[in-house]
Amino acid sequence: MNLQETAIKHYLKTQVREEIADFCRGRWVALHLADEKGTLLFRRYLHGKPVTIQSLEDFQKLIKNFGQRVRSIYATANVYKFNTQPIAHKPSLDDVIACTPTWDIDNDPTRWRDTIEIAREIVAILEECGIKESTYIKWSGRGCHVHIHERAISPEILKEAHPLDFAYAIVEYVNMKIAEKHSVANLKIENRMDAGRVFTCPLSLHRELNVVCICMKPNDLDNFSPEWIKPDDFRHNPNWRVFITGEADDLAMKAYKL
Repeated sequence: MNLQETAIKHYLKTQVREEIADFCRGRWVALHLADEKGTLLFRRYLHGKPVTIQSLEDFQKLIKNFGQRVRSIYATANVYKFNTQPIAHKPSLDDVIACTPTWDIDNDPTRWRDTIEIAREIVAILEECGIKESTYIKWSGRGCHVHIHERAISPEILKEAHPLDFAYAIVEYVNMKIAEKHSVANLKIENRMDAGRVFTCPLSLHRELNVVCICMKPNDLDNFSPEWIKPDDFRHNPNWRVFITGEADDLAMKAYKL
């Protein structure tokens, strides 16, 4: 079974559809689509309109219309306030109501243990800062993303600065802490928090590798194995949804004021 045949089968699964639709709600979406020759095309717009998935029905419609071509699905770190349907305008920073702080750990898949080590380090720093329940990790294919749930920053704190500014500051603060301690050779931890940044959705397939983007909570890290990301037998923790409102408030303000 080739990559696109795997994708067609994968996106018909109920769990896959529900996880992707839930994560994309409130976010702008991007797709990797395969053309007739199998070449991947990155698309934020279809038929002149920005791609969004605000419900399970939206995702089912997308798969019905483009299911033979969809390879990978991404969503913005920014969460937006959508007032109307259908959505035909461009994203505006004025509409951002939350932003998901994200560390992008890029590495060779064969060095996955090093990637897990750095993810543990980020998680440990976040726990030192009081964030214990609102963290989750996505294994994206070549590396992983460590996320703080955007709702862990309370609405009261978000009145003090733009959500994207808080997210950028948090990621940068933790990166500096890691640099003070140690580094793993040839492994990048990037601060990619910007207005248009998208990250792989939970249970999306990788654009080039035959693997699934699965989610973990911190207590899953010690047991992680590459066996978990196989499309036909993936292991995924749906508790990426778990958060405590205000758990990231202290870190947000401390990082932003630096």
